[in-house]
Amino acid sequence: MSSETTVQGAAHTTRPDFKAQLAHYMAQMPESKQVLHRWMNLLEGASLTIVAGAFALALYLSINWTTVPQLAIPTAWIAFPVSVVPLMLLMGLHTIVLEASPPIALPGKTSGFATGSKAVWSGLGLIVAALAAGAFWGVLAWAVWSFDMSLAGTYARVLGAAARILGTALGVAIPVAIALSFVQRLVRFR
Repeated sequence: MSSETTVQGAAHTTRPDFKAQLAHYMAQMPESKQVLHRWMNLLEGASLTIVAGAFALALYLSINWTTVPQLAIPTAWIAFPVSVVPLMLLMGLHTIVLEASPPIALPGKTSGFATGSKAVWSGLGLIVAALAAGAFWGVLAWAVWSFDMSLAGTYARVLGAAARILGTALGVAIPVAIALSFVQRLVRFR
């Protein structure tokens, strides 16, 4: 199924709808892809143990804060987001190989269950996002663990600038959205 198709459902696709659409799609696939789908599901489930283990380690270090090295706790919590990277990589690879992507909900718009090239691009985007997030949080965890203040300071400046930009954008966007919503309601009632 290399051609691009989209299975259209209701405006908001729920998880059971996606499972039904995926089951219908997988029934049309050759046995080799169905076996690969089952293996990828198992690998994705197994990668959740990495996330759980990283969380448990960070929590354990936090609870036993008097007996662990001083920088272990912040390093464990900063490195925790990196534990999600293997799961994201597997999900991206799974999406690419199956050429099927779950619905993506964006503000004001929900896409349908996508197949074909649209799904492949979605999988590639997930892999790129996983690698970028892993690099960002991994380097930050290394900066904290190695106590490299110049690298940590650079991150602090970048995060501070991003927070200011995001805060300013939200400070403008939220009142504008409220005002537009108010105007729309006024127009509807007349």
